[in-house]
Amino acid sequence: MNERWKNWIAEHWLVYLIAAQPLLDAVAFWNRNAVATVAGYIRLVILLALPLYLLVTLKDKRRLLLALTVMGAYCVLHILNGFRVGYISLYFDVSYLVKVIQMPVLAVCFVYLIRSEQTKRQALKGIVIAAVLVGFGLILAYLTGTGNVTYGEGLGYSGWVINDNRCAHAIILVTLSVCCAYLAVESSHILPTVVVPVLITIGFITNGTKSCYYSIFAVFGALTAYLLLERPIRKEKLKGPAILVLVALMIFSVVIYPYTPRARVTAKENTAYQRQGEIEAAVEALGYDVTQMTPQERFDNEEVREVFAYYYYRYFIGVLPDIFDRFGMDRVLLHYDMTTDVYKLINTRVMKIAYSDMIWEDSDALTKLVGFEVSEIGFDGTHDLENDWPAMLYYYGYLGLALYVLFILYFLYLVLRRLLRAFRESYTAINFTLLLCLALQLGLAQFSGAILRRPNVSIYLSLVLALIYYQTVRLPRQSAADGEEAEA
Repeated sequence: MNERWKNWIAEHWLVYLIAAQPLLDAVAFWNRNAVATVAGYIRLVILLALPLYLLVTLKDKRRLLLALTVMGAYCVLHILNGFRVGYISLYFDVSYLVKVIQMPVLAVCFVYLIRSEQTKRQALKGIVIAAVLVGFGLILAYLTGTGNVTYGEGLGYSGWVINDNRCAHAIILVTLSVCCAYLAVESSHILPTVVVPVLITIGFITNGTKSCYYSIFAVFGALTAYLLLERPIRKEKLKGPAILVLVALMIFSVVIYPYTPRARVTAKENTAYQRQGEIEAAVEALGYDVTQMTPQERFDNEEVREVFAYYYYRYFIGVLPDIFDRFGMDRVLLHYDMTTDVYKLINTRVMKIAYSDMIWEDSDALTKLVGFEVSEIGFDGTHDLENDWPAMLYYYGYLGLALYVLFILYFLYLVLRRLLRAFRESYTAINFTLLLCLALQLGLAQFSGAILRRPNVSIYLSLVLALIYYQTVRLPRQSAADGEEAEA
């Protein structure tokens, strides 16, 4: 390989790695009926190749080896416990574990690979290209009629996204949009300052998810606050046009809400919740006032318990039909504490957590330490938890969750340390954007889910953490502010 080709790879590899992610999602969509897609194999190759490359090329690899050893040791403990209690499917459990471990592995790799302003610019450029490709993909999918809706016809549009990836796609949109909004408000030209936030708003509203709609206010509101504080903190000229655009779009989003896919989805959900009071009315017809009975009294009364069992069966059977066969009606009634709250009873996410929680209750102490086999909840994704943080606890135990949280807290510690040492120098648009992006990602892991356990999304979390490490550790203090001004 000649020197020119080596230099070209060094200057562009990260750009194309990030920009390829939307293309891999499109490949997964068109290959969605396959057991393992080409996109999945490519992501697995990336996961294996980056640490191997670093292990070969790094002179001082002790810290990298330590990080990878800790991750590997936990994985071995989880797998050994699976053998101890009796594996249902080693392949399924390990393949799921590989998807989860991707984020910290790639984050550590990116920490070593993003070591200069040149590689940082590659990462940002890759994110912008990925955002453009996502936008064009949505338009092309819509024009050709080949895309997927979010919740149903007229209830949001996701484009070339498989059903299981709809929440993941919303988080990708938010992540990419935060970075694009940062570049727009920092631009010295009025066109991107106006056009980019408008396009982001259109993308968020048409998606139909709560994650995207409320992110309009989270992203634009946070950036507005940053720009307003920039003048007193950094003594810079107020970016009036950018502030006006962001505020106007937030007002527009409130005004147009009744006509949005999100409003129609909410209305549909509220119709289902109108069943509130069914249990109370049925029990009252038997001569009992359920509101005056304790949960135990409701359970001990055979007539009342039968009414609860009838309605619980109706609420659950369409979502988790095997829950009663596996755990029994009485246990489900007691787990839900004989509640009459229909909102809670028909909430799919709450049902799935209840299912996993009852498996957790049946697990021994060692299994609770490293998590139960994910195959326990089945193979088709029907029972898979939608919220990431409960999933991390149940599937990977107290130890797995603690390691994951500590890993992320380390990067938050770096941010806090940098702010305490040099607040004014650190108060830059890029630093604020990275912190905002991380906060949204971690929040959406619980609110929406599918970021910690989906390789096509978690790679962006890895990048954000690595960029935070670069900004807080590798970048000299004074040059942080200077570099920001030069970049702008």
